[in-house]
Amino acid sequence: MAKTYSAEQIQSVVGTNDQCVMGRLTKDVDLFEGIIQVCEEHGIQTATFQCIGSLTRVGLVQIALNEQGEIGYSEPIYLENPVELLAGTGFIGLDAKGELDIHYHGLYVDSNGTISGGHFLRGENPTAVTMEYVIQPTSDIHLQRRIDPMWNLPVFQFTQRGE
Repeated sequence: MAKTYSAEQIQSVVGTNDQCVMGRLTKDVDLFEGIIQVCEEHGIQTATFQCIGSLTRVGLVQIALNEQGEIGYSEPIYLENPVELLAGTGFIGLDAKGELDIHYHGLYVDSNGTISGGHFLRGENPTAVTMEYVIQPTSDIHLQRRIDPMWNLPVFQFTQRGE
């Protein structure tokens, strides 16, 4: 029999996709800053997005264990070489101050054929040639970062808009 989890352990809300926004970022546009600008132009506050393309360099963190064996993130990792973004998925919502924010994980290959990935950092991932994206907004779900009591980290909380 499958295990049943509590409402505190699993958050889920139903929403509808209002529209689809597709486009591309061109040379030297930062991945996060570009996507946030698109969202501002179209009045989007909550969405998922995917993208593929190339980056001049990469800035990210990866999951790591601290000295006590607890889960956390690595120090920032910077790869100062161009990469091809093979896959990436993100969420768009609001930070604790109510400003647009992104949570994005991507998988890339460098010029040596090494594949890696992780949790990308804002302002550290400029487009090399092009970055093609699709944004799937919803107006009836609200994402906003709040401190998760278990991890003491600001993570997106998922609620019905208006709650």
